[in-house]
Amino acid sequence: MKKTLIRAGQIAIFVVLFLGILHSGQPDTGRGQISREKSASDFDAGCTVIYGVDDDHALGGNNEDYSDPNTRIWFFPPEEGKFGLALVGYDGFIWQGGVNDQGLFFDGMAVDEPVQVEQGNKPAYPGSLPLKALEVCSDVDCVLDLFDEYHAYDTWAFQFLFGDAIGNSVIIEPRQTNRGGSFNVGTNFYQSTTNENECRYCDRYWTARSMFERADVIDVELMRDILNSTHLDGDYPTLYSTIYDLKENLIYLYLFHNFEEVKVFDLDEELSKGYHVLEMEKLFQDDLDYSIFARTERSRQADIRSMYIPVELDPSVYAAYLGDYQGPEDLDMAYEYYSLAYENGDLILKMKPDKAWLKLEPTSETEYFHLSYFEHFEINFQPDVNGVVDGFVFSNADGDYEFERISIQAPAGEEESQPETLFSSLWNRIDKFSGTNTFIFLAIIFGLVFMQFLLQYLRSLLA
Repeated sequence: MKKTLIRAGQIAIFVVLFLGILHSGQPDTGRGQISREKSASDFDAGCTVIYGVDDDHALGGNNEDYSDPNTRIWFFPPEEGKFGLALVGYDGFIWQGGVNDQGLFFDGMAVDEPVQVEQGNKPAYPGSLPLKALEVCSDVDCVLDLFDEYHAYDTWAFQFLFGDAIGNSVIIEPRQTNRGGSFNVGTNFYQSTTNENECRYCDRYWTARSMFERADVIDVELMRDILNSTHLDGDYPTLYSTIYDLKENLIYLYLFHNFEEVKVFDLDEELSKGYHVLEMEKLFQDDLDYSIFARTERSRQADIRSMYIPVELDPSVYAAYLGDYQGPEDLDMAYEYYSLAYENGDLILKMKPDKAWLKLEPTSETEYFHLSYFEHFEINFQPDVNGVVDGFVFSNADGDYEFERISIQAPAGEEESQPETLFSSLWNRIDKFSGTNTFIFLAIIFGLVFMQFLLQYLRSLLA
């Protein structure tokens, strides 16, 4: 404590004498634009989500139809206030659906009819409400209560099908919910506003529905046959398929619409291993067709990656960058939340608090890049003369954009920082500068000058 007070006193004296010379570093605007290919519209893809229940079974399932070959499955063990769960989706924590250890599953379906929803008196949920539902809900009624309590999205271009282990299912649209009975089917249209006999995506809907109606029993084989009958080929094929046994906590995973080979996960067993993430492709023996499909995208990424020489950094370097940032209004990105964090050994740019965590790879202590199917960009941090980072320059195919740092995240084990104010920002800069050799030299000079004045004053009193 004494050491801290002495240091604070030194800093206070220094502020009085040298406040005017402190200034922020100017960002470098000379970086070139980064070229990347825009991903195709989600609306050209498919996705079929199904649920079936009888006296013995409660099963959920989906076909994930798209063109990003970097598919993943994540396992999150339970923690205080959260159920254990598994998520499926794409690299970069771009999950599409999942299941929890209480027997609740969901998946989403893109819809090419965006709907604006007024917030009204509901509080806006800061993250992704479907994931929140998996974390805290064990049944569909709880899910509906959550969506009734919170404003989920300003614009809906999707819908969600939830199903639980006790026989309930629901499709949540932006302005309506559609309860299921012994089965439920969702594809890529709003059933509340679309004529089921005259729509672009109704063929898969009617195929699945008719197979449920003709079935004598709801079981894994029926679910597999329905997913096989509704899978897609072509530019947006079915990349993976899942069947969730909601009573037994089992996950059946299929790769690239090959329903002859299956990977079965015992969810409770996987959660007991702790957090882990698996690349779907590496879980299967027969992956030749998948590799051929992925070749074009992987070749594109390899060509871009050859432009960079990544380096190994001590993770302590990242502490200077952690926190929230504000981007410009004219930046065309899928999300408007930007936070830098250190997660699972990587520096990541979070586009949402609980989704789209984009890994940043360093080429120096201040220069980083991200490359994936969805995004390719560079980030250049701009420390000022005192080493303090107030923001970064974000570069992509559209240009260079300046981001301002608006809060600081404490490193692990330290207290979480409050949003940065003018005073706290100034104090942080001074505190960091106080540890430099320049500060020590100036403090010594000031101390000597002060002692000289003090001695002259004492001599005048004795004269």
